[in-house]
Amino acid sequence: MIRTFIAIDLPSPVQAVLERFERELRKADAAVAWIRPDRIHLTLKFLGNVAPERIPALREALESVSRTVSPFRLQAAGCGAFPTIRQMRVIWVGLRGDADRLGDLKRKIEEVTVPLGFESEDRPFKPHLTLGRVKGRGRLSVLQEILMANQSFEAEAFDVAEVVLYKSDLKPDGAQYTPLFRAPFTGRPE
Repeated sequence: MIRTFIAIDLPSPVQAVLERFERELRKADAAVAWIRPDRIHLTLKFLGNVAPERIPALREALESVSRTVSPFRLQAAGCGAFPTIRQMRVIWVGLRGDADRLGDLKRKIEEVTVPLGFESEDRPFKPHLTLGRVKGRGRLSVLQEILMANQSFEAEAFDVAEVVLYKSDLKPDGAQYTPLFRAPFTGRPE
């Protein structure tokens, strides 16, 4: 079985800005498992464990979606925590830009993966980039203050031109992600 998910990659300049921001957040010295900036991505759908023989059907489904989508722009902006900054479990950076196009892409991915036997996501889609997961309660008030002081955080806008099916291997130093295939957008601009 292959642990998989569908995501949007971030360009290196955006990863570099997120790395600087993460360094600022780490100054709180809170008990957080931080995600390495080169592993941060926008997850569109977590598929879980998939038998290798199902990968070609997934590829075909994602390529059918990518033929209907043209590139669009997003921007990492704002920050916060789930469920709230006061009761944080996940530290995130938000996304803005072509939100309608992103939502449409997410919907299309759901439409082609559910018939393949993957569960539909019932929760509303809240696009975000996970920076870290809280592992303890110590020094969270300091982290909360840093997050509140950085609500205007933003990185440069970037083009989204493909989706990626990733293999995820859990390692002692965090998950390692390997692209299984990329589905470039070839739809006509709207």
